[in-house]
Amino acid sequence: MKKNLLFIALLIILTVCSKSLPVYADELTPELTLSNNGKKGNLTDDSHYTSVKFNQNDTITVSSKDGAPIHGLYISWDSQPVAWVLTTDGGDISCGANGFLHEYIPLETPSASVTIHIPADSVRVDCIRIFSDGDLPHDVQVWNPPCDRADIMVVSSHSDDEILFFGGVLPTYSYLYDADIQVVYMCEFWTTTKVREHEKLDGLWEAGIRNYPTCGNFYDKYAEDAKEAKKKYEYDSLVAFLVEEIREFQPQVLVTHDIYGEYGHGFHILTCQALMDAVEFAADGSMYPESKELFGIWNTPKTYLHIFPANTIKLDLHIPIEEDYAGRTALEILKEAYKKHDSQQWCRFYVSDDYEHSCADYGLYRTLVGPDTTNDLLCNLKTYKVQAVEEQARIEAEAAALAAQKAEEERLEAERIKEEQAKKEAEQKAEQERLAAEQKAEEERLAKEEQARQEIIRQAEEEKAALKAEQEALRATEAAGYTAEVKKLTEELDSLQTNNKLLLAGMILSLFALIGSLTALVVTHHKK
Repeated sequence: MKKNLLFIALLIILTVCSKSLPVYADELTPELTLSNNGKKGNLTDDSHYTSVKFNQNDTITVSSKDGAPIHGLYISWDSQPVAWVLTTDGGDISCGANGFLHEYIPLETPSASVTIHIPADSVRVDCIRIFSDGDLPHDVQVWNPPCDRADIMVVSSHSDDEILFFGGVLPTYSYLYDADIQVVYMCEFWTTTKVREHEKLDGLWEAGIRNYPTCGNFYDKYAEDAKEAKKKYEYDSLVAFLVEEIREFQPQVLVTHDIYGEYGHGFHILTCQALMDAVEFAADGSMYPESKELFGIWNTPKTYLHIFPANTIKLDLHIPIEEDYAGRTALEILKEAYKKHDSQQWCRFYVSDDYEHSCADYGLYRTLVGPDTTNDLLCNLKTYKVQAVEEQARIEAEAAALAAQKAEEERLEAERIKEEQAKKEAEQKAEQERLAAEQKAEEERLAKEEQARQEIIRQAEEEKAALKAEQEALRATEAAGYTAEVKKLTEELDSLQTNNKLLLAGMILSLFALIGSLTALVVTHHKK
């Protein structure tokens, strides 16, 4: 039983660990088909000193020797890259839009083979690598575009100066502070030693930089001092370029060369002088109107110069960096990064924080936010990411406050409506009660009036009845008297009638006698 429980516990631990451990991609062995029959080995030898030249419409078809599907292709060009097309099993992918010299293309559809279409003549390809699915090896460069806004902008005269002299800034602030660092090079090497274009990318990537660097179009011309450098370079063009870079990237911190050019290098001195002018001009709307139209103006809060003697800071490069794939210190990282500059290993310079060209020592040349009080380039500042988080928190807090205010307003409105409704209902109830009371009072008044009317009617009826009784009594009394009177009158009439009858009879008899006499006279008269 104990063995079973132990086995289950072990299985759970292994399951949890397996979920947390990354799955690394395998680097596949490429099988190449070049339409121009170029030397395939130059594309797989992992050397920046060899490449193959192609012309427009040439193709490179890539598959894995063991037939494994391709999940990603990494290409290193050996000429300035332009837009190009990659055909995969899932269709065509437009690539090269960002102009990355070293570019990784992830495939949404794993492909048995892919085809690179060469976009122009005289294009050179340096190296091709392919991978299975999973986390890529640390040396595969998956670049982000240049910064939208840079926390720190490092201005380096040449490829390798950024490691030798400003190197302490790169892994320290990229890893430990999660700052956005923009490296700006003054010199390009396409026209001189183009391998250094590869070396600067390899070195920056090793140093922890993930935003693609930018570069001026100035040739690499060695100058013994600033006077000689000014003869070889047009100073205003240097300043104009730096003003534009400052306005575009809006750095919070600028870092560049020693005012004495470290070891007296004329172009280092000129770069420092140009930056000291540019940081002022970038904030002046009357200067360099072309870049102002594009990006506006920018007043950089802090500017540091290498080993400048005022308000100095020394970076600690001996702290193990957990974010680094090997947990190395910044100094260990920089030493490996400088090895990427293979063409410069003959120089007497080296990466260190305890000699005259220390890559850990800087001085505050210009500040808008006061002197440093800590050993930190970002003292008195916050990274743009922190600002964005705080701004988001502020917005969310404001939104929450507005929501709370709205909720409170809605609650108060609901209470007001409820109170008004209750008041209205109370008023309606009071009105109903008033009307009911009035109705009741009216009904009672009408009832009383009806009762009074009925009482009046009753009294009237009683009076009528009494009057009737009186009348009837009176009539009875009168009738009795009338009857007696009538009887008396009747008797008198009867007596009178009897006398009248006798008188009438006598009168009738007399009349009849008269009539008879007259008749006799008439008859007698007629006979005559």
